[in-house]
Amino acid sequence: MDFNELLKFIGRADAARSSAAAPGLAVYAADGLSRAPRAELLQAAGGAVLVWDGPEKIQASLPWPVKDDGFSTVWIDKGGTGYADRDTIILNEEIAQTQHRLLKESIRRRAYEFKPPYQAGDKAKKLVEKAGGLIARAHKERDPAERAKAFDEALQAVSLAWQKTVYEHGLQVTHDEKAGEGLRFGLTLDESMADRAAAAQWVADTISKSGANWVRLVFKANPADFVYANGGSFQQYDTLISELTLSNVKVMACVLDTAQWPRTLTPEVYGQRVRNLVLRYGDRVRSWEVGSELNGDWLGGVRAPLSPMRVFEIYTAGLKTVKEIDPSIETVATLYWWDGTAPDREHSLFGWLDQYIPRGFGRGLDVVALSFLPEDNPVGMAFDRIFQRVHEVLPTKKLMLGSFSYVEGDKLAGYWWLDPADVDGGRKDLLLLYNAASCAQAGSVCGGFWWQTLDLMLNTTRRRTTDLFQIYRRSLDQLTH
Repeated sequence: MDFNELLKFIGRADAARSSAAAPGLAVYAADGLSRAPRAELLQAAGGAVLVWDGPEKIQASLPWPVKDDGFSTVWIDKGGTGYADRDTIILNEEIAQTQHRLLKESIRRRAYEFKPPYQAGDKAKKLVEKAGGLIARAHKERDPAERAKAFDEALQAVSLAWQKTVYEHGLQVTHDEKAGEGLRFGLTLDESMADRAAAAQWVADTISKSGANWVRLVFKANPADFVYANGGSFQQYDTLISELTLSNVKVMACVLDTAQWPRTLTPEVYGQRVRNLVLRYGDRVRSWEVGSELNGDWLGGVRAPLSPMRVFEIYTAGLKTVKEIDPSIETVATLYWWDGTAPDREHSLFGWLDQYIPRGFGRGLDVVALSFLPEDNPVGMAFDRIFQRVHEVLPTKKLMLGSFSYVEGDKLAGYWWLDPADVDGGRKDLLLLYNAASCAQAGSVCGGFWWQTLDLMLNTTRRRTTDLFQIYRRSLDQLTH
């Protein structure tokens, strides 16, 4: 394919929203830690040229479609040594080989470092062996076109083997008596729940019967009383929290959703909001999400967002307020997965962590949650690598999948999963995969707080559940029984 075909191949379905130069591309130093300040794919005779500022040797990640499976964020790193100036990169080959090596490393790590250690079943072993055999066969191909097809087939086998191993290990973790203690399975009740208070008992009872033991409850922005200074502002939430408590469903309360941060927000005002909410619910809510998708570039409004440092200051004020009230109350911060799809290094997940861990991110924090929107920022086989890297830089923190979803509405406008034309199938497949995969990660307590619960799972008007909810319930039944 030529340069433009390559950009289309790795780009979103609505390609106009992709970077014209290199959609989804991120370049790092050869050790995979620091990100290059600038990287681009440029058109060149016979293909494309990758240019970057910074380190002499690099590795890179980019979105890549896997046949009949979906987009993953994949890595290329020349066998771990990194690429230098004037190296030739044959993408099909490099991606398949790198992902195969990462799969083998992941399996070894699971077998020797995890509790319980991963024990591969017969089907998983066969899938891993098949992937290795296809890699070996692809190396023997000499015709360029056939060689490319062979490596594409091998990559597909690698992806399927990864999914089987991570799902299988997730089951082993949740079925282990010791490791299974304290694991969380939850759904998100977004701020629209405040207007559905009449359905509170049905919602709480239905979620409890699904097998979920947590909800992520989002408090609305409430412009008329932003800091919740008046008792009347709590009326809609009091009933819901009482019903959830009666149904033995724990609440992780989100102080302010990522899209609701006003431009005028200050640490002082945010701290006041946090204080009033935490004091209201005392022992009934013992977990507070004090920062939501902190590294997003839209907090405070997409036209004139708050600076990353200001967001960090506001978050820190909220965290400090909770711990001043009661140090035993759990605090949670959610970070948004995007690196190559981020607008700049400062907002990318690992770029943000590199900046704000030295500034104190993690101190006083109990849980780091990750937010995955794979139609905007592909995940796929990167799932393990994302969690592993966060665990490495924050080794003492609990991790979890704090929020995920797939496609707003019915039509795909981004990167596809499973089948570009089958949004419903993609959602169901991701739900099954992510629920298990989130449990098979270092330091993780699972999670999986599906964002679109009220839109796609629970019809509060008719008191009915959807097919997607039934898939969710069956998933938890497999994981917990």
